Amino acid sequence: MAKRNRRIYPAAPFLDDLRVGDVHISYARTVTEAHVVGFAAFAGMQMPLFIDHDHARRVGSFGSPIAPGFLTASLSGGMLESVLGTNVLAGLGMDTFVFKVPVRPGDTLHAEVHIQDKRPTRDPGRGVLTLGIEVVNQRAEIVLSYQAKVLMKQHEPEHKQGKLSHD
Repeated sequence: MAKRNRRIYPAAPFLDDLRVGDVHISYARTVTEAHVVGFAAFAGMQMPLFIDHDHARRVGSFGSPIAPGFLTASLSGGMLESVLGTNVLAGLGMDTFVFKVPVRPGDTLHAEVHIQDKRPTRDPGRGVLTLGIEVVNQRAEIVLSYQAKVLMKQHEPEHKQGKLSHD
């Protein structure tokens, strides 16, 4: 049997690896017309603003079809996962969604994940992380901002008493 090279996977951060005030940048992704049409079909959205070029050009405020805001939010969820990784135990909430600039097919987006707060829970192996997320396009415009809270694993040995450093 041929010798296999080692396979090394990136390590997901634990809650105590993250520092309040830090900003983590996700991968970038280009939104395609297929994303917009597929998402609209999957979600049952039939607004011409999203799927009808002629209508969007004649009647819409933006001159061409735009992506549904919740498509942008959904894409940012994957970007958030790429930053936080597999030590997230649960999503606790997402709110204060503000859709600031329309997203169009061809726009390339990334997420900037701001670590706003972290606190321990009664279980010393877990804590709550509060985040501010900004989704940014290729022109450095913030297209979406929102808040999120997640339950995350902490490193076990250093936090047996439930203490959590805010660095």
